[in-house]
Amino acid sequence: MQLKDLVEQNKVINLATLTSDQQLVKDLQTRLSAIGFLPGDVKTTIDGVFGSATKAALENFCKSAHLNNAATGLFGPTFARKLVEVRPPLITAPQTLTANTSKNDALATALKFTLQWEGGYVNHPDDPGGATNMGVIQDTYNTYRIEKRLPTQPVKLITDEEVHDIYFSMYWKPSQATIMVLPLAVAHFDTAVNFGVGGAIEFLQEALGISADGVFGPGTQATLAAHNNAQTAAKIVQGRIAYRNQRVAVNPSQEVFLQGWLNRDNDLGSFLKRAIA
Repeated sequence: MQLKDLVEQNKVINLATLTSDQQLVKDLQTRLSAIGFLPGDVKTTIDGVFGSATKAALENFCKSAHLNNAATGLFGPTFARKLVEVRPPLITAPQTLTANTSKNDALATALKFTLQWEGGYVNHPDDPGGATNMGVIQDTYNTYRIEKRLPTQPVKLITDEEVHDIYFSMYWKPSQATIMVLPLAVAHFDTAVNFGVGGAIEFLQEALGISADGVFGPGTQATLAAHNNAQTAAKIVQGRIAYRNQRVAVNPSQEVFLQGWLNRDNDLGSFLKRAIA
């Protein structure tokens, strides 16, 4: 079995099934290694054996990607899609810039697009992530409510204001979208949700024509200041499309994901032209 089989067959497996399938473990190790969670020599780390290093890498990935699969011990299509979509390196950018609260309206515009692709309320009994609403899983919502000193409640009851607040703290602010003009902020934010914050910064750096390391440092900030515009947003969209096709060219087994990826990328380009141009 491979990760793509979880998607194609809409299949959910437990940890015992995963760890006993050598081919699936190798596929898992290959992706975890590619995105920087499983360090070491490829010949020794990608061996099909679910050891302590692979277990730690899996847990760290789930934490960084805001997934609770490592905690539930169940792995299905949502987990598989996220693992194959994340672009290396998955690094949380340092929050060195102060958010401009006047940009919150820009986040609302960005959410109009992103939430179309993240989906509404889902609570399939075999979904390892549990109940999800507007891309927010129940565990994340519980943590958010507890931090706000509010009683927990079903994620089905999440308000628009809470959705806005969660996406602001997890993606908008860490990705530095707060300092970008609207078209670029929308493209960058959706890329952060889809690829992780570090992956989004890497796409931004490539669009800016600078070294792509996934970290928003002084050099990236300075270059962005001179190219903070809709043209950079368009370059990010094209970069995403090129990256998707390259991924499939290198690994044809991932072609099952390609059309869905491209649909989102092309829709983002159309959204930017239609709603923000």
